[in-house]
Amino acid sequence: MKQLLIVEDDSSIRESLVDFFQTRDYFVHGVETKAEAEALLAEREVCALLLDLRLPDGDGLDLLRELRRRGKDTPVLLITARGEERQRIQGLEAGADDYINKPFSVYELAARLNAVLRRSTGRQGLLRLGSAEVDLDAFEIRKGGKSIRLLQKEAELLRFFLRHPGQAFSRDEILRQVWGYEAVPTTRTVDTHVYELRHKLEDDPGHPLFLRTVHGVGYRLVLGEE
Repeated sequence: MKQLLIVEDDSSIRESLVDFFQTRDYFVHGVETKAEAEALLAEREVCALLLDLRLPDGDGLDLLRELRRRGKDTPVLLITARGEERQRIQGLEAGADDYINKPFSVYELAARLNAVLRRSTGRQGLLRLGSAEVDLDAFEIRKGGKSIRLLQKEAELLRFFLRHPGQAFSRDEILRQVWGYEAVPTTRTVDTHVYELRHKLEDDPGHPLFLRTVHGVGYRLVLGEE
């Protein structure tokens, strides 16, 4: 069953949305604050996030920006007030997938959520890189008739690179974006995960076609020929 997170400080709206989506085959988490949402997202993978912009302990946009900064591409649909045009624009620019204004029809909200999930599945579903078929949702690479398991951080690292194809990132930047570290004593963590990904993904890990080293910088993901 798909897990859905609703972050809304208005208890009447939150409870009605929880009740509604539970009847549509979702396992629904309803929380009131940014802190509760952060704690839940640290423990669980959700299929989508319905996010109010105004929360008692902070701005919903900060939560959205933190998700995207860490390379998380969880679909996010903003719940906004009609007078929050500037915040809606900021939210879309920060990586929100759609928004809906209060007051709204739950049926329109459900339709928008379904559309967002369809687009998300198209982005994240099966991906072919050379001889490898990558299924990020299943944490799996299929190659040469074999199924190779992806660790969660390996999948998150690959998701991050897929959001920025061709762009080179330093090891420190990758650590901040994927692991959320502000400061670490070593960048060996990134090297180890790239090494493991290459051996699972590339036909010749010693001469990678996709996960390339950028000398003096870090790494980048190459899609297609160069």
